[in-house]
Amino acid sequence: MKKNYILFIPAIYSFVLLSAFTSCKEPESTGPENRTDSLILKVKETDLTSATLSLHTAGITYPASLTLARNSQPIQTFSLHQPDTTLIDTALTPSTSFTWQAVWKKTETTFLKSDPVTGRTMDTTSHAYTWKLDTLGCAGSNLLDVAIVNDTCVWVVGDITTAPNGGLTLYNAAMFNGKTWKKFAFSLPIWPSGSRPQVIRCIWYDSENLWVFTENGAYAKIKPDGVILLTGIISEAQGTPQKMWGNRKNQFYLAGSNGSMTWYDGSEFHLIETGTKVDFLDIWGTPSGEVWACGYLSRTGIGVLVRKNGAQFEVVYETGKPSAFDGYGRGISAIYSPDNIVFWVNSEARIFIQPIDQIQNVTVFPRNALYGFFQYQVNGMRGTGINDVFFAGVLGVLWHYNGSTFRKYSIANMNTTWLTSIAVSKHQVFAVGYGFGEGQGSLIWSLRR
Repeated sequence: MKKNYILFIPAIYSFVLLSAFTSCKEPESTGPENRTDSLILKVKETDLTSATLSLHTAGITYPASLTLARNSQPIQTFSLHQPDTTLIDTALTPSTSFTWQAVWKKTETTFLKSDPVTGRTMDTTSHAYTWKLDTLGCAGSNLLDVAIVNDTCVWVVGDITTAPNGGLTLYNAAMFNGKTWKKFAFSLPIWPSGSRPQVIRCIWYDSENLWVFTENGAYAKIKPDGVILLTGIISEAQGTPQKMWGNRKNQFYLAGSNGSMTWYDGSEFHLIETGTKVDFLDIWGTPSGEVWACGYLSRTGIGVLVRKNGAQFEVVYETGKPSAFDGYGRGISAIYSPDNIVFWVNSEARIFIQPIDQIQNVTVFPRNALYGFFQYQVNGMRGTGINDVFFAGVLGVLWHYNGSTFRKYSIANMNTTWLTSIAVSKHQVFAVGYGFGEGQGSLIWSLRR
C-alpha cells in the first residue's frame, strides 16, 4: 500500500523535494530577497503532519548540495539545480512547533545558512458532540440536501408532506432559525406541467444567495430569508442534478446523472465535457479552483472519479480501465477536498486520501481497518479542514475524523434512516435524510462552540 506523505504515515523522517520553477536564470534584482550569496527559507503552510517551505537561492553555483535541518538536526541533503524550490517536510507530530534552516556547504570549512524559520502544525479536533434529532413532515417525506448560511439560518430541501386535519400540504424546503423550522413551497417552473411543488434535489449557498435545483432541471435563486430572486429551467444539463459546488459568488458547478456537468458563470449555463456517462453523486473543490467529482452507475457497477483540467474535466479513475491507481473499487459515493487534499469514499466502505498534486500517492483505508465504522455506503462527506471531516450514510450513523482518529456516533432510533447529505460549518453540523419512524424526513444536528 502506498504511503501518503501528508496523512496517516509511519512516524519516521521523510522528506519530499519538489521543483517549482524551471528557469535557471540568475535573478537580476538586487533587492534583499535576491541579494548575492543568500539562502531565503520561508514557511508557506503547515497541516497536521507536514510543512511546506519555499527556498530561494542567489549567488551560488549550480548544482549545489544543500541540507535542510529541522530543530537543528539535519533531515535531508539534496542537490539543487535552480534558484527556487519547494520543500515538503513530513511525518511531523500534530500541534507542535518546529524550526527549519537551509545550509549550503560552500567549502570544506565555510557554510552559508538561511535564517531559521518557525511553523506550527495543526492540532486535532474534538470528537465531543451532543446530537439532536428533528423530523419534518409525515410518512413519505424525504430530505435530500442541506446548506448552512450562518448560525441562525440553515436550509434543507426535498419532498416534505404534512397532514394537518387529515389533509395533505406539500412543501419542498424548510429554514431553521436556530430555534424553529419554517416550511416553504417554492413555485418553480414546472416541466412537465403539474400542480404539485417540485421536489428540490440540491441546494448551494454562494456566500450571498441560495441556489436550488429540481430533479427535472428547474432552478431558483433565493435570498436567505426565502425571497425568490429568479427562476428558470436549465436546458444545458444532460442528467438529473445531484450536487453543487462553487468558490465564488454567483458561480458554481452542477453535477448530475449521465456524466452531466454544468458550469454557471454568473449569467449563463455551460455544458462541460467530462469524458464519462457514469452518474455523478458528489462534487467538491478548493479555494484555489481544484474541482473533483465522483460517481457510480449501479446497473453496471462502474465507478468514476474526475477532476477539472483547464476548461474540461478529465477521468482520473473509472472501474475496469487502466489508471494511475487501480484500487478505488467500484462506486465512489462521496468526495471532499480541504486545501490540498482529496478525501473520497467508495461503495465498498474504503476511504481514500490523496494529495491533489500527486495522483499516485494515495493512502487507502481498507474496510476491515474501520470495521464498525464504515460498514455501509457513505452518501455525504463534509468538514472544515483535514482535521475535521464528517461522514454521513445509510442506517443513520455518523462518523468524524479529527486528523488522527475516527469516532462513530450511534443515534438512538436512527437505525432505519438513510442520511443523504451533510453540511458542516465552524459552529454547526447538519445531516439530513429520510426513513425515520414512519418514514418522516430526518435531521441530525449539533451545535459546537
